[in-house]
Amino acid sequence: MKKKIFGSLISFVVICSLILVAAPIQADEGEDSLDGCSSLAVGKLATVDGSVLTGHTEDNGSCVSRLHVVPRVMHAPGETITIRTGSVIDQVVGETYAYLWSELPDCTFSDTYLNEWGVAIFSDNAGNMKGTGLYDLTQYGIGYWLRRLVPERATTAREGVQIMGHFVEELGYIQRYGSTTRGGGRNYIVADPNETWIFVAACGKYWGAQRIPDDEVAFVPNYISIREMDLDDTDNFLACSDLVQHAIDEGWYDPDTGPFDFAKIYNQESTQNSLGNQLRHWGALRLLTGIEYPDMSDLPFSVKPNRKLSKEDVAEVLRCHYEGTVWEWDPSLGFNTHPHSYYLADGTTRIRTICTGSTDESSIMQLRSNMPAFVGNIYWRTECRPCSSVFVPWYSGILEIPEPYTVGEQKEWGEPDPIDHNSAHWTFKQLENLVCEVYVDRIGKVRATWANFEKAEFARQAGIENAALSMYYAGGKEDLARKFLTRYTEGLAMKAFRTALKLIDKLEK
Repeated sequence: MKKKIFGSLISFVVICSLILVAAPIQADEGEDSLDGCSSLAVGKLATVDGSVLTGHTEDNGSCVSRLHVVPRVMHAPGETITIRTGSVIDQVVGETYAYLWSELPDCTFSDTYLNEWGVAIFSDNAGNMKGTGLYDLTQYGIGYWLRRLVPERATTAREGVQIMGHFVEELGYIQRYGSTTRGGGRNYIVADPNETWIFVAACGKYWGAQRIPDDEVAFVPNYISIREMDLDDTDNFLACSDLVQHAIDEGWYDPDTGPFDFAKIYNQESTQNSLGNQLRHWGALRLLTGIEYPDMSDLPFSVKPNRKLSKEDVAEVLRCHYEGTVWEWDPSLGFNTHPHSYYLADGTTRIRTICTGSTDESSIMQLRSNMPAFVGNIYWRTECRPCSSVFVPWYSGILEIPEPYTVGEQKEWGEPDPIDHNSAHWTFKQLENLVCEVYVDRIGKVRATWANFEKAEFARQAGIENAALSMYYAGGKEDLARKFLTRYTEGLAMKAFRTALKLIDKLEK
């Protein structure tokens, strides 16, 4: 698989170079394209096992991550939620659903969720929007809490999109980091065992969403990736009622010039033309299809892959940083000591890879409708960068998380990473830092260790799930099946944690 990816990338970067020579791409990178997240999603007819697959790198720059199991909670009439912006909304009456929650406490737009129904949500910055000073807000708008409402209230991805749309229209969307208000929008990837939607919250009370076709795959960097929208086709497109009219009123769109292209009309040109965005998008689609897309500035929302995709294929994309390509594009050569630097071999051109310097965790959601949700939906997750870490499965029906994965204090910005062997996150962070000190010498040994680890757990997966299903179907013992999956997941997670400690010990000698 690696040889195939690297071989394809050699052709990929040569063509990129030719394109850049013929038509230079605007290199106004900005922090959205250099530090923002990357995501992909695969429809259920495009996967080897009929699952919906998603992939994500959470890229912030050394935020601690802590994993939690949140149970169902009963709510009485009259309860309210005070969200982080200061706005107050009504809580639902009755129960909110249980979910797994990956918390990045100091990164207020970065958490990932998977609920008991198999509804998953995570996000990418969508870059700068036109008209970013024209916020239309009720109270103080909604930001982070928009994602939390989905696992608590939604039983399907479509329902999650509708919930989000309602609150964006009611309160208005705003990105707020501490006391700083930012003008960017956000891509939310909302998936369930049957479908995935990309939901874009623009500034104020405007939003649009598109469903990924069942037989296709989509990649989302840090711009709007939704292109032409057929808003009469509500099976595949949803939006606020005035999305198009607002663009007309602002002078961004003239219907006489052609179809409504969400990306081109709402994003600022600097975001859409960012090399950090275009190269990731172009490269990922080519790896998944083998097609030489001639224009990185006009990439499709989704494409048909050239094979049925597995979670292993998604993992390879998430770990990609262009090793083995020509000199101009390989960030591990020349000016850089490892491939997570942002500079090409000339030492001046800023660039960005999928697995990158600011990656705090990565994830693969494997969502399946052919078995009970507590077995069929898995949050495969790495602590820190996926290239020097390992994907561990967290079944949606587990009852608890081992302590090292639930703890870890957020460091002060600008301070060195802490050495904390009580925390899985900071332990894996120490490992990745040691790898990057002498990357060429160390990455092979670490990757070989984790490749063997993943090969074993992937091979064991079907047997473990059959055992849990037997407890559920034959004995009617769902509680016992959940405890079994909890103990299995805990054992794997702790084995990965102890393996990371052993690798650290070897690298420090």
